Amino acid sequence: MKQRAPKRGKAPAPAKQKLQRKKKPVKQPKGLPRWRLILLILSLLGFVVFLCPVFGGILNPVNGAAMLGFLALAAVFRFWPGFLRLLKRLWRRPWSRIPLLLSGLGLLVLGVTLLVLCCKVSLRLHAAPEQPCPTVIVLGCQVRGTSPSLLLSYRIQAAADYLAANPQAVAVLSGGQGSGENIPEAECMYRSLTALGVDPARLYREDQSTSTEENIRFSMALMEREGLRGPAVIVSNDFHICRALEMAADQGLEAQGLAARSNWYSRPTYILREALGLLYYWLIG
Repeated sequence: MKQRAPKRGKAPAPAKQKLQRKKKPVKQPKGLPRWRLILLILSLLGFVVFLCPVFGGILNPVNGAAMLGFLALAAVFRFWPGFLRLLKRLWRRPWSRIPLLLSGLGLLVLGVTLLVLCCKVSLRLHAAPEQPCPTVIVLGCQVRGTSPSLLLSYRIQAAADYLAANPQAVAVLSGGQGSGENIPEAECMYRSLTALGVDPARLYREDQSTSTEENIRFSMALMEREGLRGPAVIVSNDFHICRALEMAADQGLEAQGLAARSNWYSRPTYILREALGLLYYWLIG
């Protein structure tokens, strides 16, 4: 008999070796995170907004400080990790914690306060009388030699338009003579309005005031002396109306606002200045 060859058993399958995958290093996204990029762009836009008036010849502490502030914010958002490291390093020193907290809280309170006040000023940018008033008070502004500045010329034109639309109304022209002015602001407004065809008999000059508060107070005294009736319409540039009406109300003058125009490129600077002016007026008076 033929002997059968023994069956060869199948070799056991080799154990599956688990391949250990090497962890790939996480790629860091190039550039700034989106939130930092957005805040950086907004900070630079803020800088440009307050830089624009400089090309129109307007450079004052308000837009100068605003430009520096927005540049500082842009630097913080651009170099955020380094800024955090600096804060942590300062925080480790016990003597610096209280100044850090007070500085941060002070900046936050000031920023929120100025934002609210800027909104308050902006709400009056298009102020107009709701009803005709018998007396107009035109607030003075800078005179260059004997000619009105651009802002004052806007106030003069707004007053002329109102007097033309209300033939029974009279105007108190309020403004003294400041440095660099050859004539009082009231006299400059008087000459300009009569040149525009306004009857001189309708114009009263108050040429002693040197501030908005004195504009209102001295004009009220002139109205009482001349027997001029209220309520009054206060004419000033759009950014200035809010503070002027606030002062008028505090002095007991019933008044409405008539906003003369201003230049778009300088308006943010003047709105911020008026917000600071309101804060100063409320705190100091």
